[in-house]
Amino acid sequence: MQLKVEHIKRETPDTSTFYLSEASGNKVNYKAGQFITLIINHHGEEIRRSYSISSSPDEGLLSVTVKRIPNGEITRYLHTYAKPGDVWNAVEPAGRFTLPDDVQGKTLIYFAAGSGISPVYGHIKYLLNHEPSCRIVLIYSNLSEGSVIFKDELAALSASYANQLTVIHLISDEGKRLNNLVVEKLVKQHLPDTFAQADYYLCGPFAYMRMVRLTLLFMGIDAGQVHKENFVLETVPASTTGVTFPPQKLRINFKNQWHDLQQGENQTILQAALQNDLHIPYSCGAGVCAACAVKCTRGKVTVVKNEVLTDTELSQGWVLTCTGYAASYDVELNFG
Repeated sequence: MQLKVEHIKRETPDTSTFYLSEASGNKVNYKAGQFITLIINHHGEEIRRSYSISSSPDEGLLSVTVKRIPNGEITRYLHTYAKPGDVWNAVEPAGRFTLPDDVQGKTLIYFAAGSGISPVYGHIKYLLNHEPSCRIVLIYSNLSEGSVIFKDELAALSASYANQLTVIHLISDEGKRLNNLVVEKLVKQHLPDTFAQADYYLCGPFAYMRMVRLTLLFMGIDAGQVHKENFVLETVPASTTGVTFPPQKLRINFKNQWHDLQQGENQTILQAALQNDLHIPYSCGAGVCAACAVKCTRGKVTVVKNEVLTDTELSQGWVLTCTGYAASYDVELNFG
């Protein structure tokens, strides 16, 4: 897929939103909260970076909001050199930080920190446009007033939808910080009787999401009601178990065509596919983003690292190719 940069908007001194269209003129299909993976040729090396989609599927252009990371080679490149008219190569939108099919009448509590607001902003716009009976509470943490992304837009939405959307800003420079006590206080304050029935969405740094999630679980909220998005992906070795995976044959159905492959010793399914010039989807390569998720319809696959698939999805046969190894001779994977 190729995406054309239509225009760029500076949100804060270190954050910009890039508005994109499909270069061929087709509409890009995605769900609110998903991400796209850019494929960038940088100094002769193919580099993949994933960025959360900050637009709603209702909007004319797809947008990604990117924060410049001090030591981030690609974010520096995008902020310095990207311009309208550029065409980027990208993988189809992916990710599971999405809304359930039925949220009618539900209350959704969002915890976002810094640029973690990006997919959350897409959720909020979609919900306000489609689900008038859904109540939304956003608890948004930032270091300073000047680092608040979408500040004016969120203020306008909360004013226009005052009965549906509540936005709470926590600014560290003003002494307002999120901790476990504040999480519990805010949840009970805004949902005094029904907090155990709400759904919770978290997006921010790993330590931030871990603290919020553990606090919610301690409050008695079911783990299935807590959803998180890992928008910072760390590269880790695929195999951390010390187990040796012998060579296996496997079959992959990709774009309605079957491919017979040989997986080498201690070689992930993704590595085997790429080695055979079968370019199946992937992004993080670390078991975090689910861009490479596929259904195993036969045989056994061992996934050694999984930070995204739920127990239900695993029981339905979903696996990750980036950290998955064929563990039997008859494995079949079906992308469709």
